[in-house]
Amino acid sequence: MYCCSFLSRLGVGMASMSSTLVETVSINYEDFNESFLTCGTCLCTYDGGEHTPKLLPCSHTVCLHCLTRIAASQTRDAGSFRCPICRELITIPRGGVAALPPSFLVNQLLDLMARQRREVIPQCSSHPGRELLFCETCDCVFCRHCADGPHSDTPCDHTVVPFSIALKRMSEILLYRANECLSKLGSARDAVASELRRLEAAATAADEAIDRHFAELRAALDKRHGELKSAAAAAATHKRKLLEEQLKLIDAEKAKVEAECSGLQQQVEVREVSSRAAALGARLGDAAALAEPRENAFLAVDFAHNDAQQRFAEALAELGRVRTSTTFPGLCTLQLESACVCGLELVVVLRTVDYHGEARSTGGDPVTAAASLDDAPLPCTVTDLDSGLYRISMRPWAAGAVSVRVLVFSRGVRDSPLRASVLPAAAPLRVWGARGSGKEQLSQPVAVARCPKRREIYILDAGNSRVKVLDDETFAFKTHIVNDGLAGRSCTGIAVTSEGVVVVNWRTRTLTEVRDVYCFN
Repeated sequence: MYCCSFLSRLGVGMASMSSTLVETVSINYEDFNESFLTCGTCLCTYDGGEHTPKLLPCSHTVCLHCLTRIAASQTRDAGSFRCPICRELITIPRGGVAALPPSFLVNQLLDLMARQRREVIPQCSSHPGRELLFCETCDCVFCRHCADGPHSDTPCDHTVVPFSIALKRMSEILLYRANECLSKLGSARDAVASELRRLEAAATAADEAIDRHFAELRAALDKRHGELKSAAAAAATHKRKLLEEQLKLIDAEKAKVEAECSGLQQQVEVREVSSRAAALGARLGDAAALAEPRENAFLAVDFAHNDAQQRFAEALAELGRVRTSTTFPGLCTLQLESACVCGLELVVVLRTVDYHGEARSTGGDPVTAAASLDDAPLPCTVTDLDSGLYRISMRPWAAGAVSVRVLVFSRGVRDSPLRASVLPAAAPLRVWGARGSGKEQLSQPVAVARCPKRREIYILDAGNSRVKVLDDETFAFKTHIVNDGLAGRSCTGIAVTSEGVVVVNWRTRTLTEVRDVYCFN
C-alpha cells in the first residue's frame, strides 16, 4: 500500500482515547489510479499521447484511443457516437474526436501524481494492515494492538501521530538542519579559504620586505667594500708616487755620475781630475741618502683592530624577526574599565586569548577600533600594553549611546560591537571659591575630607600650602591650617582623624598629623 504525500490531515481524536491522536486519510495508490487515472473503456492509464484524456459534453472522460475507435465504428450516424459510459449521444466536432476538449482535472491529477513522492506506510509486522504510530511524548514507535501501558487502548495524555507522518517530519527537520549545517560549513570554508589567501599575501609581503631590507644591507656592504678598496688604492698610489719620484732622482744622479766619469781616461790635467774626484765624493753622500727608499711597501687591510666585525655578526644574527600570533579573535573579550560619563575618558580593554582560551602574554597584534556616539564618529586610540591587553580610549562629548567595534586580523572579537550608554556630566551641588591666595580663594586644590563630628570640610590647598576649613552646611569660611608638613606645595592627600587631620607630602615622603590646629591664620 502506498500513501500520496498530499493526504489531508484531520485533527480529530480517537473516540476510544483521550490522548491526542493525529489521524490521516490514507488513499491506496492503486485504487486512486484505477478510479481516477484509468480509462474506464480500455482500462489503460491516461497519458499525454495515445491515451490522452478527453472530456465529453456529458462530463465523462474517455481516452483518445477509445474515442477514435468508437467514432470509426459508427455506421448509421457518422457525425456522432454514444458515450460508452452513460450512452448519451455525443456530436463529433468538425476536427474529429481529437478536437474534443482535454480533461483538465485528469491532466492536473496526472501532473500532481508525477510530482508527488510515494511513501511506504510503515505497518506492524504482527498485524498486517495496521499502521505503526509514534508517541511524541515518549519518543517511541508502537502498534496500538501490540503495545501495553500508556500506548494501549487506555486513555492517556500523550501526543500520538502516525509513524509515517513523524518520519516525514523528522526527515524534514534532518534535511533543514543538514542544510543549515552545510551552509555554516560553507561559510566556514569560505572564511578559512579567505584567511589562506590573506596568509599567502602576507607571506609574499614578508618575502618582499626581507628582500628589500637585505638589498639595503647589501648596498651598504657594497658601499663599504668600495670605500675600503678606494682607500687601499689611494694609499698604494701615494706610496707608488713617492717611490717613483725617488727612482727618478736616483736615475738623474746616476746620469750625472756617468757624465762626470766620461772622458776621464783622456784627462791629463791632475787638477781637473782632483776637482772631479772631490765633486764625486760630495755626490757619494747624496747617493747614500738615496739608497734608502723614502717610502715603504707596507699596505694591509686590518679587520681585527676593533670588534666591529663581531658586533656586525651579532647584529646580523639579531636583525629582523618573524612575528606570528596565536590570537583567536572569536574568543577575545571587551570590557569597560571606566565610567561612561560625558566629558570623561572612556576606556575599553581588549583581552586577547588563543584558540584554547589561554590568555596571551604578548602584544603586537594588528588591532583596529572604530567608535561612534549616536551614529556619529567618535575618535579613539588603541594602545598596545604588550601583555596581551590593548587599551582603547575615547572621550565622548555628549550623553548618548556609544558603540565600539574592534577587529583583530580584520576579524571581529566576541563582544564586538560593545555598546554602552554615556551619562550626562554630573552638575556640581555647590560652587565655592575662585583662583588665588585670599581667604575664599584656592590654588591647586587636590583633596577634600569631611568631619561629621566637627561638622567641618577640609580642603587641601596644595598651591597655597595650607588646609582651608569650611562649615559643612553653609560652606562658610572658618580658618586656615598651616603646618611644616604642608610646605613645598607637594601635599597630595588628606584624611580626618578623631584628633585632627593627616596630610601626605610626596616630596618629603612624610605623613603629618596636625592636632590642636588652633595656630591658624
